[in-house]
Amino acid sequence: MATSSREFGEFAILVSDLEGATGWVLKPEGLCKGDICYPVRNAGELSDGVNIDLASFAKFTNQSIVFDRGYEVVALGDSAPTRAESMSSLDAPDFMLPDIYGKQVSFSDFNRRKRLLLAWSSW
Repeated sequence: MATSSREFGEFAILVSDLEGATGWVLKPEGLCKGDICYPVRNAGELSDGVNIDLASFAKFTNQSIVFDRGYEVVALGDSAPTRAESMSSLDAPDFMLPDIYGKQVSFSDFNRRKRLLLAWSSW
């Protein structure tokens, strides 16, 4: 995510970069994603016209947000309803990883078959 000047909010993104980074667009009618727009009551808290304050954006969109001030990195998580829907459906998201031969394999390549996903970490 490209960050903008630190003058507006501690972490901010340029309005012009918002859609590419999040899928959301700030329009005069509100904050929009696809055909759905949510009115923004206090637009000055969310944006100064050039930047979007990411903490306010996360609060407005009901997303988790994590800041790493040392590296000046921000990560936004899925919204709570999206996480709840994923957990209740027990559907794993599709992803691709290389197999032991280096060939890219998608999790969905094994649809209609039982799958066991094991994950571990060296740390």
